[in-house]
Amino acid sequence: MRAIVLVGGQGTRLQPLTLRTLKQLVPVLNRPLLEHLLLHLRDHGVPRVTLAMTRHSEAVQHVFGDGSALGMALDYVYEETPLGSGGAVAMAAAGWDEPFLVSNGDVLTDLDITDFIATHERRGALLSIALHEVEDPSPFGVVVLDGDDRITRFVEKPPRESAPSRLINAGTWLFDPAVVRELDSSAFNRVEDGLFPTLAASGQGIFGYRRDGGFWLDVGNPESYGRANRELLEGALPRSLPDDWPASSLAVSGARVAAEARLTAPVMLGAGTVVGAGTELTGPLVTGSRCTIGASARVARSILWDDVTVKEDATVVDTVLASGSLVEAGAVVEGAIVGHGAIIEAGAHVPAGSRIDPGARWPATRHG
Repeated sequence: MRAIVLVGGQGTRLQPLTLRTLKQLVPVLNRPLLEHLLLHLRDHGVPRVTLAMTRHSEAVQHVFGDGSALGMALDYVYEETPLGSGGAVAMAAAGWDEPFLVSNGDVLTDLDITDFIATHERRGALLSIALHEVEDPSPFGVVVLDGDDRITRFVEKPPRESAPSRLINAGTWLFDPAVVRELDSSAFNRVEDGLFPTLAASGQGIFGYRRDGGFWLDVGNPESYGRANRELLEGALPRSLPDDWPASSLAVSGARVAAEARLTAPVMLGAGTVVGAGTELTGPLVTGSRCTIGASARVARSILWDDVTVKEDATVVDTVLASGSLVEAGAVVEGAIVGHGAIIEAGAHVPAGSRIDPGARWPATRHG
């Protein structure tokens, strides 16, 4: 079995974090978001993946190369103009004669891909769609199933009050190669708007794969990004934690932590991070490499990327600080998203909901 991973989109909902880092490369537990998905595919016996991308996403190839560092084979196809999910699949799978998986590149999940494939084969399906149940299905594609889990209706992003069910398209699909003939590789088209509703209405072999519980998250905005780091750090996807994750849930190896610092698990500190005396770190908390947290600072429930500095007596709570950002002495940052290289001036207060662009100064430049 091989797979296509769709690596498109500009990551606009994740700004300002994606103004200088591609969405698929934003760090989740100090690894690129996309790496978690690729390893999940590999661990379920999918050793070869084609990444369908736009030229905007070329940095992904620079990071992952041929995939050998992950123990798999990666290749890349590029859209010169945006083709949508349908056009991208048609382009990437041209000439393929065996079933293949397709996944969105911004999904974290514990989907049992092995059983998903086996169920697809047992049913003789043309197309299978992994499903997940949510409280509010309005941002997603919603399905209706019959008693045999055949999809009889597919509605993209219906209003919440008129959604026909709470089962949504979870972004992992299994295609029979015959279905690719229904797609146009030369023009923009989306399977969610065209192919899926058409197959459902025709009564052909399009099936849903559902399960009770399980973890699934579309990492598409700052809120879901923060949730991804917090919940994975708390064990929602055990395979995403390092192999040497300690029983204490305090991963500080490679960091220098003053004896007088107080840490409340779970905490993951990147290599070269320095934590000063009297500092209070409260999890779930992740720092990248080479971060500096000054004496008597307080950092709680936050994500710090590489090379972040939080100076003495500063407070950072429920916040994302992108690479190279600086929180000066005595500043308070609560519930904010701070872009690369931004500076929070000494004694400043950044309120919840603030978004600070890369390179900006607060309070001189305000967004939020």
